Amino acid sequence: MRTFMAVETTQEVSNRISYVQEKLKKSGFYGSWPVTRNVHLTLFFFGEIEEAKTKGIIEVMDEVATKTGKFELITHGTSFFPSKGLPRVIWLGCEGEGVRNLYKSLKGPLKKIGFNFGNEFTPHITVGRIKGVPKNWRKKISEVEYDPVKFTCSYVNLLSSKLTPHGSIYTTIHKSKLGGLKL
Repeated sequence: MRTFMAVETTQEVSNRISYVQEKLKKSGFYGSWPVTRNVHLTLFFFGEIEEAKTKGIIEVMDEVATKTGKFELITHGTSFFPSKGLPRVIWLGCEGEGVRNLYKSLKGPLKKIGFNFGNEFTPHITVGRIKGVPKNWRKKISEVEYDPVKFTCSYVNLLSSKLTPHGSIYTTIHKSKLGGLKL
């Protein structure tokens, strides 16, 4: 099962993603563009794992979530991965210490149950996976302006992802309420 952990965003964030996608398309970028119902901020991508492994992940999520309060994020800026060469992913940055603290709180316990992740975490929301770029593409990305969106993160979710020719289909496996009781 292809699995990842993410925090939810809001419809307003999805609307902003759609706006930025349209600007990029009109500027000559092409690729695959996530549908608004799939917009999220990924914390950890586990890849293909056995269903039995999700139990340990869920236990970690619930334990950390009960000790971690809700937090606010604000979208800020547009950038891309990788930093060198042509972009493969364009994204909106997210500012706020809450998400960095949540990431750090989850990373150690996840390592103890067998998952290792790099040291760098860049909070972002994917706008698109890019297959082609126009001339002056760096300048065009830097010129994309939008009104930032402030939103509250109340849950951390474990999701499965099924890849289809029409895009990914996400299914929620488990939700942990931040600062609350186990669900």
